[in-house]
Amino acid sequence: MMEEGTNVRFGDDGEVDWDGAYVAGEIPWDKGEAAPPLVAHLEGNEVGGRVLVPGCGLGHDVRVLAGQGAAEVVGLDVSATAVKMADAVGKSGTERYVLGDLFDLEEGMRGYFDWVFEHTCFCAIDPSMRNAYVEAVHEALKPGGKILGVFFLDPYDEEHQPGQGPPHGATVEEIEGLFGERFELLESWVPGAAYEGRAGLEWGAVFRRKN
Repeated sequence: MMEEGTNVRFGDDGEVDWDGAYVAGEIPWDKGEAAPPLVAHLEGNEVGGRVLVPGCGLGHDVRVLAGQGAAEVVGLDVSATAVKMADAVGKSGTERYVLGDLFDLEEGMRGYFDWVFEHTCFCAIDPSMRNAYVEAVHEALKPGGKILGVFFLDPYDEEHQPGQGPPHGATVEEIEGLFGERFELLESWVPGAAYEGRAGLEWGAVFRRKN
């Protein structure tokens, strides 16, 4: 079912039914293209080595990262249907798609990645899971590995208010506080490129794993 006031499908247990949303085609978060802030960032910056994209959906961001020369890009999603659909699209580089949970990574993925690209996972999880998210991406990265994040600060409108997500908003101060113990903030900016309706509502940042 679609719960009133949200953009996602919920199951009978009250949890978000991500796979059911893809099966039903009820995926309003999918814009049919890679995140404009990512595309703009890659015009002047390299994101190389091994890259993890949690919550990859249909893989638009994965393909852009793979196409610009990363050694390996892994798109991770909890929806089997999303993974299957993403994998059915022609490859643009060294990408692959894995059905899995960021919070329960396979042993081989721990300490494996040079980069994590964050765009949709942080705002999709319940805010109570944010500390666990920081631990999970820390675990996925090599020492000195980096996060390139595009954080959706203010997803709210007349129909979607705080507490009714996902997506769930955040403040810059909250994000810096969450990542501050495990990561060093290297740079941040307000993306000039954005999906329609998101201009000025996102925050870009690069964090580096401290140890």
